[in-house]
Amino acid sequence: MVEPCKFSIITFGCKINQYEEELMKEQLLNAGFVLKRVEEADVVIFNSCAVTEEALRKLFQKIRHVRRFNPHSKVVVTGCAVQTDLNRFEHFKVDAIVSLEKKKKIVPVVQEVLHGRSEIFDVNRTFWRNEELGEKISADSWEKTRAFVKVEDGCDRACSYCAIRIARGSAIRSKPVSLVAEEVTHLVEKGFREIVLVGVNLGRYGKERGGSLVDLLKVLINVEGEFRIRLSSLNPEDIDDDLISILATPKLCPHLHISLQSGSDSVLSRMNRSYQTADFFKIVEKLRKIDPLFSVSTDIIVGFPGETEEEFSKTLLLLERFDFSRVHIFRFSPRKGTPAFRMNGQIDGTTKKRRARFLRAIAHQSTERYLRRHIGRKRTVLVEEEDGLSWGYDEYYIKCTLPTKDSGFIEATARTLKSKGEELYLDCGILFERKVG
Repeated sequence: MVEPCKFSIITFGCKINQYEEELMKEQLLNAGFVLKRVEEADVVIFNSCAVTEEALRKLFQKIRHVRRFNPHSKVVVTGCAVQTDLNRFEHFKVDAIVSLEKKKKIVPVVQEVLHGRSEIFDVNRTFWRNEELGEKISADSWEKTRAFVKVEDGCDRACSYCAIRIARGSAIRSKPVSLVAEEVTHLVEKGFREIVLVGVNLGRYGKERGGSLVDLLKVLINVEGEFRIRLSSLNPEDIDDDLISILATPKLCPHLHISLQSGSDSVLSRMNRSYQTADFFKIVEKLRKIDPLFSVSTDIIVGFPGETEEEFSKTLLLLERFDFSRVHIFRFSPRKGTPAFRMNGQIDGTTKKRRARFLRAIAHQSTERYLRRHIGRKRTVLVEEEDGLSWGYDEYYIKCTLPTKDSGFIEATARTLKSKGEELYLDCGILFERKVG
C-alpha cells in the first residue's frame, strides 16, 4: 500500500496569508495528502511575505533550515515575495516557485514537483487584472474560536514605501456580498464565534462595483448565530461617518486597527498617504463618542527617508496624547520598485534602531494607560486556549486571563493589569450568571 504524500506549510506575514494557507491546506487534504510536521514532510510549502527586508531574511533563513534538517523534502515557495523578488530565489535550491495566481490551485503544482518535474514556474505579475475572488474555506484545521475571511484583494493607493501593490495588484477585487455571507454563515454554523474580515485594503471593499464595506456589514450583522465581527486594518481616509455609525452595532467589535504610520504630516506627505494627523484625531474622537473605551491600535514606521528629529518627536507626542490598545512599530525597510527606495535622506540603521527603541517605550506607556481604564469594567472574552489558566481576547482585542475551563464567550470583569515580559494583559473574574455561548 502506497503511503499518502505528506506536506507542511510555513506561513509568514499577514492574516490574508493565514487565510490562503488554510485554502491551500484544504485543497491538499481533500486530494489525499497528509499534514505533518516540517521534519516529516515530503513537500514543504513556504507562504511568503514581502512587506520588509526582515520578512525576506526570515524566509531565506527558514528555507536553509529546512534544507539542512529535511534535505529530502521538496521545497515550494509562494506568496508575495515571489511576485516582488523572484530574482533573489536564484541563489536558493527550491523546487518550485508558485505565483499568487497558482496558489489557489496548489495541488497540481505539488503533484508535478513530487513526480520529479521540478521547475521554476513563470510568475504572472498581471494576474490581478482578470482575477475574481470566489474561494471559500471550511477552516476545519482551525480551533473553533476565530476565523479569518478574506473579502478583498489589491490596493489602488500608491504609498511610496509599499511593495504589496506590486505583488497583489493596483486594482480592487472584492468577493461578492452573497458569497461572503455564505462563507460567514458556514463558519458560524461550525462553531466559530469571531469572524475577522481581512483584505489588502479592506476599507476599499466594493468600490470597484459601486459598493462599500458598510454595505457588506449591513448583510453580515443579520447572519444568525452567537458571534461577533472584527475588522482588520483600515486606512484613515476610508473611515467615514457611515462606517463609524455601523460600528455601534452590538455584533461589531469596538476595535479598529488604523494604519497611521507617522505623527508628522510632512512625513505622511512623503509617504504619499492621503490624510493628515488632524484627520486621525477626528476619527478617534468620533469612535470614542460611540464608546469611551473604543480600542484603536496602529502601525508606525520610524526612520522613513528624510525623517528629522523634529518629525520623529511629533510621532512621540501623538503617542503621548492618545491611549492606544497596541502599537506595532516598524523600522523603515527600503523595498526595490517603490519610490521610497530611491529617496534621498535614507536614515542609517543605528538611528532607526534608537528611534524604534525609544518609541516602543512610549507606546508601552500609551497601552498601559489605555488598559488601566478597563479595570473594573465588564467585557465578553472569547476563550481561546487553556494552559493552566484560560486566556482569550475580549471585544476590544485585549488579551485576558480567566479562571475557567469553559470555552466560547464568557462574560467577565477586568480585575487587574498584569504583564509578562513586554506583553500587557488583563486578569479577569467571571460573572458566572452571565456566561454566553
